[in-house]
Amino acid sequence: MKNFYSEVDDVTLTFSDIKSTPDGMEYLRIYFEKPVDGGFQFLESVLPGLEIKDTEGFSEQEIAELLDYANRNAFIIWRLAMEGSAHIA
Repeated sequence: MKNFYSEVDDVTLTFSDIKSTPDGMEYLRIYFEKPVDGGFQFLESVLPGLEIKDTEGFSEQEIAELLDYANRNAFIIWRLAMEGSAHIA
């Protein structure tokens, strides 16, 4: 499930519910999307670590800026994901 976090300069940031790896490490995926003619630019990454999983259309500079934004907001995103998980249980 994707959860809305923010929209800045036509770029929407959403995040997944918290997931666990087989060894018990928790993570969530974050998604940046921006509508453009014919589709979307996107960036998919993972918290923690901000490892890029997939991207299309954003420049290296834009990717760096988006990941910096995600890093500065990671604690809020995690808190929101944890609160959402608490409502599911």
